[in-house]
Amino acid sequence: MPLESAPIGIALSQGGRYLQVNAAYVRLFGADSPEDLLGHSLMENIAESQRDLVRARNREREQGGQGLLEYETLGRRLDGSTFPMKVHPTTVPLEGGLGTLAFITDLTEQRHIQEQLLGSEATFQSYVEQSIDVIFVLAANGTFVFASPAWERHFGYPVSAILGQPFAPFVHPEDVAPCAAYLGRILSRGQAETSPPYRVRHADGSWRWFLANGTRVCAPDGSPQFMGVAHDITETRRAEEAFRENEEKLRVIFEASKAGIILVSEQGVITFANQCMADLFGLPLEAVIGTTYPDHLDPSEKVTGDQRMRMIITGEISFVSVERRFLRGDGTTFWGHLSGRRMENPDGSLRALVGIITDVTKRREAEEQQRILEAQLHQAQKMESLGSLAGGLAHDMNNVLGAILGLASAHQEDLPLESPARGAFGTIIQAAERGGNLLKSLLSFARQNVAEERALDLNILLQEEVLLLEHTTLAQVRLILDFSPDLRGVLGDAGALTHAFMNLCVNAVDAMPEGGTLTLRTRNLNPDWVEVQVQDTGMGMATDILDKALDPFFTTKEVGKGTGLGLSIVYRTVKNHQGEMQLHSEPGLGTCVTLRFPAQDLPAGTRESSGAQAAAASRGRLQVLLVDDDDLIQSSINSMLGFLGHQTTSALCGEEALAAIRAGARPDLVILDMNMPGLGGAGTLPILRQLLPTVPVLLATGRADQTAQDLVRAHPFVHLLPKPFGMKELRANLEPFLGD
Repeated sequence: MPLESAPIGIALSQGGRYLQVNAAYVRLFGADSPEDLLGHSLMENIAESQRDLVRARNREREQGGQGLLEYETLGRRLDGSTFPMKVHPTTVPLEGGLGTLAFITDLTEQRHIQEQLLGSEATFQSYVEQSIDVIFVLAANGTFVFASPAWERHFGYPVSAILGQPFAPFVHPEDVAPCAAYLGRILSRGQAETSPPYRVRHADGSWRWFLANGTRVCAPDGSPQFMGVAHDITETRRAEEAFRENEEKLRVIFEASKAGIILVSEQGVITFANQCMADLFGLPLEAVIGTTYPDHLDPSEKVTGDQRMRMIITGEISFVSVERRFLRGDGTTFWGHLSGRRMENPDGSLRALVGIITDVTKRREAEEQQRILEAQLHQAQKMESLGSLAGGLAHDMNNVLGAILGLASAHQEDLPLESPARGAFGTIIQAAERGGNLLKSLLSFARQNVAEERALDLNILLQEEVLLLEHTTLAQVRLILDFSPDLRGVLGDAGALTHAFMNLCVNAVDAMPEGGTLTLRTRNLNPDWVEVQVQDTGMGMATDILDKALDPFFTTKEVGKGTGLGLSIVYRTVKNHQGEMQLHSEPGLGTCVTLRFPAQDLPAGTRESSGAQAAAASRGRLQVLLVDDDDLIQSSINSMLGFLGHQTTSALCGEEALAAIRAGARPDLVILDMNMPGLGGAGTLPILRQLLPTVPVLLATGRADQTAQDLVRAHPFVHLLPKPFGMKELRANLEPFLGD
């Protein structure tokens, strides 16, 4: 309590029970400590004979709306003894309703003095001189007739200075009229009455607050006079003012707070809210007061929120710090961080719940965006790791399949048409080609950059896919083409993009086993982007499936009907083209895949389709230098070159090949493997080109990455030879260099 050291008793109560008492109050009622009084009824400290009168006085005060109505009664100490006291109550607002702040003065000494006055003039004189309170007499015209020595002790100047003087100059100007009216009532009615609070000037210029108990007496000449006993209530008034100032400071803090603040009763009713809280709820302040706290929670939060509130009310927990979704008045929601705590009375009982709510919606949205970005980064890192693994695996397998394909195709061509072994070799060739196609998928997935970059019209690429699909998988599917006629071009790898579009179309058809609609759509998204959509009306995907759809080797198809690389390859292809990919799917409503690519202005005549042009065949004989570190590849390519009538010189590494050239070897053509120990193809090619500036070079690689592309562009007469390859592919790559 702010006035713990005040000399008068001070008590704060609500609902008729003590909330706080000061030390003077404890002494007045014979208690050992405040705990002996807290929680007890105020009436327990009123003499039983006086309780009905006090209750009547309290009702009179409440009904009249008076914040201040002093009265005298008998106090009852804890040991049962009684004493006269003066009660100065005032109504104050508290959390949960109104309370009473009472200031108690022990009148034992005053009453004793009054009794002495009735006994004898000498006793009266003694009382007057010893009284702490100021005893004074005013004539009917308001001039001082008498004042006790306490006057000088209270005001710092002698009694002689006021005798014969009117009271008004000594009273605060604002209090003169109320005091004059009070004096008039006493003199006219003759009934004892307590004055309103008034201020009297001290000799040092300060003002002291007083209350007077006055009555009408007769002067020796029979004229009416006013006699009063004035009690200094300055400390009481300061206590009241301090209480109001503290309350005002708290209110200013509450209203200035950037967080919403509420007080909730034991029944869950909001009894107080600041303006920030009303703004968060999107309601007028008066519409918040009186509502229940759970009413402002999102329905998904109500059960948990109500349980936590009850746990605090019952004392199972003393505070809570959680984030909940709250409702605004317009039906929208926001995320709020709630800090809730119990406010307890001195006896530990619940006074109210305090809740502080801050809007954390933006932080939650930022965290969700961060989670999405982290998931995308994780996906990209996973693709990167698996891509590296796939690239390494494809390189080794290419050599194995290349040897099988090369020898099988060479021996097949060497056999007569009627030979039974020719069919067996055909089966071997088909198996090797199937394995090669799977490796191409792995390499497409592993590729970090486009294999080749040229101007493309996506409308043309998609139209070619449609022509192919119409002859294969579109028998039961309705096709809708929504192509933008002024579609801007893109720079990219026609083969990779064709493969990506084919994967999406095949997946869409597979998702519609009972038929449906496949929509291919293109448009210019804005000046910087071109968009392609592949949309079906098939089965769709649940959220858990959709989250894994881009994972390599994940498939929902039956064993043998899918590798799980389709969407992974599409995703990697789009990323390699600096594009974006989005998947949207719902069970029963189909799937829509949206691809976006950077737009490119294409000069006239630069738009190309994905078709490869066949080279004209011619005949001749070549001296070939084969540079490859794999024995299987050496054996198979040597055999194929021999079947084709060419002569071969072999080298197991770049350094060996360069040594042979420096020693005088002059091949007509070099087949150079890209991935070898030592210099490798990338280190060998520049030196080879210096030694033999015009000799054609076929750069053999199963991974046509950016390094290989850069080598082809940087050196003349260099061409890519994709692995694995058979007799047919080798012949086609050699024919441009054969003489007529």
